[in-house]
Amino acid sequence: MIGCGKVSARHMDAAEQIPGAKLVAIADQNVEKAEQVSRERESKPAVYQDYHDLLDDSNVDVVVVCVPTQLHAEVTIAAANAKKHIYCEKAMAPTLQECRAMIAAADDSGVKLMIGQSTRFQAPYAQAGRTIEAGQIGDVIGVDGAFPTKATLAGDVGADFWRFKAGAQGHGHVVNFGCHYIDTARYICDQDPRHVSAYIGNRFSAGQTPEDQFVITAVCEGQAIITIGLYAAPVYTSARNAGFTIYGIEGILEAYASPDGLTVKRGVEGSTPIAIDDDLRTEAVWTRMHKAFRRCIEDDSEPPVTGRDGMLNVEWALAAYLSNERRAWMDLPLGPEFYEYGGPKLYEAVAVTQE
Repeated sequence: MIGCGKVSARHMDAAEQIPGAKLVAIADQNVEKAEQVSRERESKPAVYQDYHDLLDDSNVDVVVVCVPTQLHAEVTIAAANAKKHIYCEKAMAPTLQECRAMIAAADDSGVKLMIGQSTRFQAPYAQAGRTIEAGQIGDVIGVDGAFPTKATLAGDVGADFWRFKAGAQGHGHVVNFGCHYIDTARYICDQDPRHVSAYIGNRFSAGQTPEDQFVITAVCEGQAIITIGLYAAPVYTSARNAGFTIYGIEGILEAYASPDGLTVKRGVEGSTPIAIDDDLRTEAVWTRMHKAFRRCIEDDSEPPVTGRDGMLNVEWALAAYLSNERRAWMDLPLGPEFYEYGGPKLYEAVAVTQE
């Protein structure tokens, strides 16, 4: 484990729950925090302050990269060069140049690279994928995602909160959460965006805090339309239909975040509930993800979320920023002139303190 921020605990739990896996080492520049984490873990993993020392540890076969996004490329490339398989948290990287370098490093070293797009593994959306694969609504022609959240008000963002402060390039809601939503939509409809149009606004959030509203529309290679909206208000209110409405040629599937939010409707019939499969209900998201990653290493097969997937999710987000800036549609893939583009820059400098 490289980086002991909040999400790292979920990965460490998975490592301790998967048969044949063991948490053997953790690294964090805040070595006191890493030592505390080690004491709390059953396997008492070795502690390193410099992640390069962890990469030199012969006991390590797989690394989980949980450092701030702007450090993903540096750490991932070093891990690939050390011949370690890599699970890298989302968003993959702030720029396409860095995403491409990460993919190349993994390919050159012959190691697996998986990006932590966990939303597609959440029970309602994983079940939606299975339902569509079973042919219950026919080919997908549209995916509409709607997500309410709370606006980032004055004082909500700490000076060292890296997710929203890395220049804020690539670290607003469009990248940080949008990458999950577009990844899940791509998984659901099995198509990739080719044209992107976006409105991105900051209606309630204060000062240089991240955007709090967006509607992004993508037309895919197979003509499916994906629309994803994030709607922030000063006070968060839950919504029954937070999630995805999926339109097929033979019916409509509702895949919402609520436990009872998976239903299918065909023609003029009423909605029929879809049961969540037992494995999706009983096993934690991160455990299922790491089991799948382990299998791809053992079988020498493709990871369930590849480096290319992670890069396409970032590319969609960057195209959305460009569309909003230019008030124009953007075609994908973006050309080389955009490889170093990282989104709107709100900050000149940023601390890289891990949280």
